[in-house]
Amino acid sequence: MITLAPNLTRLFGVAGAIVSLLAFLPYGLAIWRGTTRPHLFTWLIWSVVTAIAAAGQFVAGAGPSAWCTAVIAATCLFVFVASIFRGERSRTAFDWLCLAAALSAIPLWMLTSDPTLAICLVTFIELVGLGPTVRKTIRDPWGESLSYFALCVLKYALAILALPMWSVAVAFYPAVNIAASVGVCLLMIVRRRQLQCTRSSLDADT
Repeated sequence: MITLAPNLTRLFGVAGAIVSLLAFLPYGLAIWRGTTRPHLFTWLIWSVVTAIAAAGQFVAGAGPSAWCTAVIAATCLFVFVASIFRGERSRTAFDWLCLAAALSAIPLWMLTSDPTLAICLVTFIELVGLGPTVRKTIRDPWGESLSYFALCVLKYALAILALPMWSVAVAFYPAVNIAASVGVCLLMIVRRRQLQCTRSSLDADT
């Protein structure tokens, strides 16, 4: 277990919370303009599990890192509400399956008294919740914000640096979210280039 200086963890905790808000503001504006269409199921799941993760981090002694997670939970709730009115409309059987799997795992979290297992379960639920957004991004890579998910990498990195003590119970959630955010960014970049190349080929043929 690694311990960091309290002043540094507070600094990183405040910075992570600020980055979370800065990431949300342009994302919220893009939703309002209709250039970004968040998936309702993803943000419903994330609103619930991020609040759970924040509570779990507070209990597990995550300290200032939990501040970041709490702010992220609040922004997820705002995006969820916005997605009701301006989000992605198509919902496939896969989306419903992800929603059912995520919601069914929540009682398992409530039954466990082990903080490490609880955080691992919450992280698993959040990854399942990402499924509908991944499906939507493959089909429409411009329907999500690349800058938002890039800033997610930064905010979760700051959340890890804000941990007073590094252990699986407190570091697993932000670490996995860094990997997931990087994955979504790469998916958007690759799919946008693929579709642009396809359109260019079609234009050349005509």
